[in-house]
Amino acid sequence: MDAMQSIDELEQQIRDFINNPRKRHALLQDTAAWNMLCSCLDTIGDTELAISAYEKASKPPIVAAIYLLVYGLLQALFIQQDAVENLRQALGFDYKPHKLLREIREIRSDSAGHPTKRGGGKGQAFNFIGRSSLTKEGFDLMTTYPDNRRPLFRHISIESLIKDQREMMQKGLTEVLGRLKEEEENHRAKYRSQKLEDVFPSTLGYYFAKIGGAIRGSEPVDFGTMHIGLVAGVIQAFKDRLEERGILKAYDSVIDLLELIEYPIQELTAYFADATSSTLNAKGAHIFTFFIDKQIEELKCMAKEIDEDYNSKP
Repeated sequence: MDAMQSIDELEQQIRDFINNPRKRHALLQDTAAWNMLCSCLDTIGDTELAISAYEKASKPPIVAAIYLLVYGLLQALFIQQDAVENLRQALGFDYKPHKLLREIREIRSDSAGHPTKRGGGKGQAFNFIGRSSLTKEGFDLMTTYPDNRRPLFRHISIESLIKDQREMMQKGLTEVLGRLKEEEENHRAKYRSQKLEDVFPSTLGYYFAKIGGAIRGSEPVDFGTMHIGLVAGVIQAFKDRLEERGILKAYDSVIDLLELIEYPIQELTAYFADATSSTLNAKGAHIFTFFIDKQIEELKCMAKEIDEDYNSKP
């Protein structure tokens, strides 16, 4: 069995995954969810830094500093749990915390969250950290009750809390990453056999030759109208396939090229419809034709790259 990846590694992989153009575009449709997602990933990384710093820290020389260190560690564990829960919520994944995580939350609340009163009204429990027992490694916690129950005495091992939480966080983040990969693989598999490159026919060169002939006058004007219409149809078919996959607006470079091509196609269409009222002359029409041809070559290269991406494993 492969060794479990660290929290830092898992956080970075999830971050990389959601920044895939298609996934990022889909997530950005819900700004609140996207902002929560980014906050969660930052917080997971930040709290892991805090927990690691605790592990590496030397024993404070005075008990007051130990309190500060322990309070901070327990709060970091609590915050990290919230971050993973909200991460799943932002991605639309269900969440049921493990029993060990719930126990860690209770320990934090008993000792560093709300120790002076747990429960409603006048309280159902009251907690005390034994100062003489407090070390960087742990402490004794006494819980008393307003009825005649005997006090509860527990020794809290910080090392055990960190170990249990880290294991649960790794498992939870591994599951999140697995679900993201599964969703992406299902999407790619659906369209893997539908190559975007196939949208661009081998006859494109012929189309542009006929457009050029119509501009020069060696071909009927109707040929220009017909073949610029065919070129426009190719561009529309490409946009339709991107739209079907949910990636029409996911790639900035593709968006830019499509917008650049749109104007000269419109102008050439108007030119062939009525050259006398068009703002183009023959030289301008040739320049626009050359420009469209070259931009389509760029689009074909981009289509090939997207096809290769769809043909790979996420």
